Amino acid sequence: MQPYIELALELKMIHALFITPEDMVFDIRTLLKCRWGCENHDNNSFKCQERRTSFEERVQMIKSYKNILFIHSNDGGDVSRAALEIERRAFLDGNHLAFAIRYCNLCKKCAVDENLPCVQPTKVRPCEAIFGIDVYETAKHHGLPCYPLQHKADVQNRYGFVCIS
Repeated sequence: MQPYIELALELKMIHALFITPEDMVFDIRTLLKCRWGCENHDNNSFKCQERRTSFEERVQMIKSYKNILFIHSNDGGDVSRAALEIERRAFLDGNHLAFAIRYCNLCKKCAVDENLPCVQPTKVRPCEAIFGIDVYETAKHHGLPCYPLQHKADVQNRYGFVCIS
């Protein structure tokens, strides 16, 4: 698993560490923030679809993995690109069920937000909130910074997960 940590660091991640599902904090209240606190969520958004799965099913999906790479950067686009590249590499290495979980920040201007079709639909992955992952508490549990920004100039902390095996 060390090569995936090294790859993450090469891809501009500040931190990359392997965790297990037991190291993640799940909280159904994240769906409250997802459904009513996110400006991008609506019943038609391609980025926010639940794909006919229940909360319990989504948590069980994550808990089926043993190794989850937890990545951190200050740039959401970098996290999205890194998560997809690590997923691709893990797949090519024989981990055929490798899967990234990260809110999509691939395009500078999102076509979906403009009511247009996604220009990269095969690269969209579900965000953490739809799985009930409390990123704030998971980051804190691992000694990583994650807190609400107080000012526009504050440095953002962005996280992603790559489920590998």
